[in-house]
Amino acid sequence: MTESDMLAKTPDSNAIERSLRLAPGPAWHVVRSIGRTDTQVLDWLKRRDVETYYPVVREMRPVRRNKLSRAQRKAGLMILRPKLVPLFPKYYFVRLDLADGEWHELFRLGGLTGLVCAGGLPVRIGDDLVAALRGCEVDGAVPGTTPARVVFAVGDTVRVTNGPFAAQLATVERGIDVALQDIDGETRLTVAIELFGRATPVELMIDHVERV
Repeated sequence: MTESDMLAKTPDSNAIERSLRLAPGPAWHVVRSIGRTDTQVLDWLKRRDVETYYPVVREMRPVRRNKLSRAQRKAGLMILRPKLVPLFPKYYFVRLDLADGEWHELFRLGGLTGLVCAGGLPVRIGDDLVAALRGCEVDGAVPGTTPARVVFAVGDTVRVTNGPFAAQLATVERGIDVALQDIDGETRLTVAIELFGRATPVELMIDHVERV
């Protein structure tokens, strides 16, 4: 089956009858909306007591530069923050009984453009699939990619890349383990640099060192 075989459209009455003969009763379907916000669609369906599921993913997204502090901008850091984004934008899981003709009115007034169909018939989504998606959620959202972390252990050798000690080797004296999105211009790494014949503790900005 090709992607073009699965389209969000309003099936005709014959397709609905064939679908109900194959599997009568209420079932999960996928509907699409165009021209309305997610909040508008979900509120509309909720007011009409339609069981709905709209899965979201928690992803780490860069904070816009104009939202960063002066220190963060000066340090040239990319700060990430969690953001909830739809898993399937503009496609909503709804539980409908297509034998109830009121779904036509629901679609017309709610700004829903059609059901996802395959071979001309509305696609029925199994309860197990919806349950599996919900089972993946943590605090109401499917986890996205794992946030990157910056880790330096005590004893690691690093090279200073900026400032008066640039190009010198140093040894980490105080370990650090911090999520990338939590790093800002105040995040420091304590290292020991050889100065005047002895190891001297120095605090450096985290982006002023690199691993050797």
